Amino acid sequence: MEDGIKLVIFDLDGTLIKLPVNYAKLRHEIAEILGVDKIDSIIKNLSSIKDDKRKRVFSLWDELELEALPNMKEVAEGIEVYNKFYDKIKCLVTLQGIRVVERILERTGLYFDYIVTREISLVRSEQIKVIVERFGVNPKNILMIGDRESDKDAAETIGCKFTFVKGNAVHNLVKKFSDGGEVI
Repeated sequence: MEDGIKLVIFDLDGTLIKLPVNYAKLRHEIAEILGVDKIDSIIKNLSSIKDDKRKRVFSLWDELELEALPNMKEVAEGIEVYNKFYDKIKCLVTLQGIRVVERILERTGLYFDYIVTREISLVRSEQIKVIVERFGVNPKNILMIGDRESDKDAAETIGCKFTFVKGNAVHNLVKKFSDGGEVI
C-alpha cells in the first residue's frame, strides 16, 4: 500500500513547525564572534570553525531558538503527513539544536524513533546517512519529507524518495497513499 516505505525522515522547521528565529541577529552575532563584517551562510561559516567558537555560536543559536519558541506554529500539512505514517519508523533531521527540539516535541506531542540535530552534523545528507546506518534500511525504502530544495537534493543524493510539504503536494501524497498509489 505504501510502496515499500519502511522509514520516514522528517525535516523539522518549515515542514512540521515554523520557528521564527531572528536569523538576522544570529548572523550579526556570529560575525562578531568570528571577527568578520558579514555572514551570508551560517552553515558554511560554521563548517569551517571548531571548538570554543563553535560552542559559543551553538549556545547563541540555542538562546535565539528558545526565545522564538513561544511563537512557534505547527505546519498543518506536515502534521497531516506525520500522522499518515503513524505505523512507520519516524526519524527527524534538523539544524535546530537538541535543547529546542526537546521542547518542541514536548509542546507538539510528536515522537521520533531517532533524532539527528546540528550537534551531530550541519550537513543534511550526512544527517540522513546517520539514520540509514543506524537502522540499516535501504535508502530506496526511505521517504524524506521536507520543505526545501536542499532537503530534496540531500535525500536524492543518498537514494531516498522525497516529497515536499508545500500546498497541494502534501494533499496529493496523502490521497495517493489512500488510493494505494506510489510515493511522489
